[in-house]
Amino acid sequence: MTLSIDQPLIATDILDVRELKDGKIFLLMGRDDSRLVIKAEPQVTGDKIKAAASTLKAIDPCVKMKPLLPAEINALKEFVQNWEKLVATIKSAMKSDHEPVTEKEKQSIAKLKAAIQTYGSASPSGRTDIAKMNFVQMTTLGVVLDVEGTAQDDGSWDEARRTFAKFIKALDKSGGLEKLGQIMAGDFFIGNLDRFSADGSGIGLKLYGETKIKKLKVLFNLNNIILMKEAKGKSTRPSMLDYMDPNTQHLFLDNTLANSPAAADWPMRVLLNSTSRKKIAQDLIDDLNYVLRPERNMFGTSKLGGRNPVGRVDDGIVAGIKAIIKSAEGRRAKLPPLMVSYLDAVKTAKL
Repeated sequence: MTLSIDQPLIATDILDVRELKDGKIFLLMGRDDSRLVIKAEPQVTGDKIKAAASTLKAIDPCVKMKPLLPAEINALKEFVQNWEKLVATIKSAMKSDHEPVTEKEKQSIAKLKAAIQTYGSASPSGRTDIAKMNFVQMTTLGVVLDVEGTAQDDGSWDEARRTFAKFIKALDKSGGLEKLGQIMAGDFFIGNLDRFSADGSGIGLKLYGETKIKKLKVLFNLNNIILMKEAKGKSTRPSMLDYMDPNTQHLFLDNTLANSPAAADWPMRVLLNSTSRKKIAQDLIDDLNYVLRPERNMFGTSKLGGRNPVGRVDDGIVAGIKAIIKSAEGRRAKLPPLMVSYLDAVKTAKL
């Protein structure tokens, strides 16, 4: 069978595995060239992923993330066991100490095995802390970190400028900046501060030959400013991928806004007031114009987003909030207390 987020994970469907990052993110490759990503991360529990599902569906339904069930963890264990047996059999048949697999392959399996051991136990709800996700082609603004502090004639700027051109094209087109506003609404509703800052404390950068650090106000984790390739064609659009913040203080699900210690800092509050919402939209545009620097001779424009980029981001934020309300109301009976209190707070706001 095809590896799919909508199908149970079965050991015999997995042909190979490759570690992608930190012993916590792995690419599973199927026998029919299908691909699936699994990710484990401390404090990102299956229950939290499930609680945020209605928000993700409202903002970016193409992005899916599902906690693995115990049967799927057993499938991963079975795959690892079968892999180890196969390697041992081949090694025995060769009658040699020579390893029939590469060190990288061995390390990928070893780290997957460790991740299963650490994160594969299920909560009382039956959800584990390892999630599966669709494999997608994406581009991130993390390329900025590769050129920070380097001269503009350095070869690394070639790739950066190509990436900037993709972002400018995607954000300029209809729905581009609006989608970025929707993503901010989704992030702030669930308390994800690993993409945008809600309090003006963005990342500090030194670009374009500047000797002093430029402190941004909204852009925080450039690796999470993502363009995702559409399923058909070559066009790209902003994506809410990597929406679960392992360090968030805003997803203790048994709390409510009335008793949460972090209630006063809930980032969504910034977007529920027209004045602060428009200010953060302006700050985001200022950050993007600084980072992307859309030079007319290179990109055909000297300002991002046309005549009213701030209004476009603001429109996206409002549309995102309305979509979140609609989606969450449809699942209200299944939401944990915290998410219900978030929903009720948003519903009373005058947008």
